[in-house]
Amino acid sequence: MTYKFIIKPPKMMRYPTIGDYYKTKNGWIIEVADLGDSDYNFLVFLHEFIELYLTQRRGISEPNIKKFDEWFEREKARGYFSRIVEAGRHPKAPYRHEHIFAEKIEKLLIKELGANWQKYVEAVDKIFEEVKKYKNL
Repeated sequence: MTYKFIIKPPKMMRYPTIGDYYKTKNGWIIEVADLGDSDYNFLVFLHEFIELYLTQRRGISEPNIKKFDEWFEREKARGYFSRIVEAGRHPKAPYRHEHIFAEKIEKLLIKELGANWQKYVEAVDKIFEEVKKYKNL
C-alpha cells in the first residue's frame, strides 16, 4: 500500500478539518493543514496515519468518518456539542477509539520533541478556525 503525505494551505482542505485522509487508485493520501511549524505538522500527520491504519484494520470506512465529521461540524456550528472539542471525541464517532489512541501517541511524541501540548493545541485551534472560515462554517 502506498501512502502520500501532503501539507496544504488551510483553505485547500476538503472539509473543516486539520488532518484528512482518503483513498485514491494509487493509495492513500494524508493531508495536513499547514500549521506553520514542522513539528506540529508532523504530529498531525502521525495522528492521521495512526488513525487511518487502525480504522482500516478494523473495517471503519473513510467515507463514514468524513460524513460523521461533516455532520459534527455542522451541528457544532448550530450551537450543539459545546462541551465536545472535536468530532473524534464524540461518543458516537465511528473512529472514537482510534482517534483517542492516536492522540495519546501525539502526547508522548510532543514530550520527546520538547514542545508544549497547550501551545500545539492553540496552534491547531487557530488554523482550524481558518479552515472553517474558508469552508463557510
